[in-house]
Amino acid sequence: MYLYALKVLNHQQLCEDILQDIFISIWEKAPTAKIKNIESYLFRALKYKIANALRDEKYTQINNEHLNFLPSEDYVKNAIEYKDLETQVHKTIQTLPEKCKNVFYLSRIEEYTNHEIAEELNISVRTVETHISKALKHLRVHISYLLIIAFFFQCITFIQLKLSGSICSLEF
Repeated sequence: MYLYALKVLNHQQLCEDILQDIFISIWEKAPTAKIKNIESYLFRALKYKIANALRDEKYTQINNEHLNFLPSEDYVKNAIEYKDLETQVHKTIQTLPEKCKNVFYLSRIEEYTNHEIAEELNISVRTVETHISKALKHLRVHISYLLIIAFFFQCITFIQLKLSGSICSLEF
């Protein structure tokens, strides 16, 4: 039973605790329990305990992941920068030709397949691929330009902080 639990959970102490819980439970229920097949009873109990342990571990991992994403000091600044970039991306998408914009929206926002888009808009799959390619190229050009400008402004801010003495331990 221990080897089976260890193979599934890969956690020695947890496996020992689970087996101890199972045997304590059997000991406590011994006077009233009517177990016909002890082997199947033990492995069924082990299966449920492992399932519970996996569920609890998953819950713990999810909680830890959420804790890791709690806002930090820079979170608000990054969120504002992200919102600005997102706004610029949406503005750039709006500058696409109407058909290209519709295809891109269905592909990337609505998550349609190329075949579904072709059926929806009554065009060929190859035309869908061409529109998506054109839209991505357009975004790459415009977003790269925006990122260069954003990087330039961050460099200026860094230099201003460096010159004002706010950042004295960092070197260029």
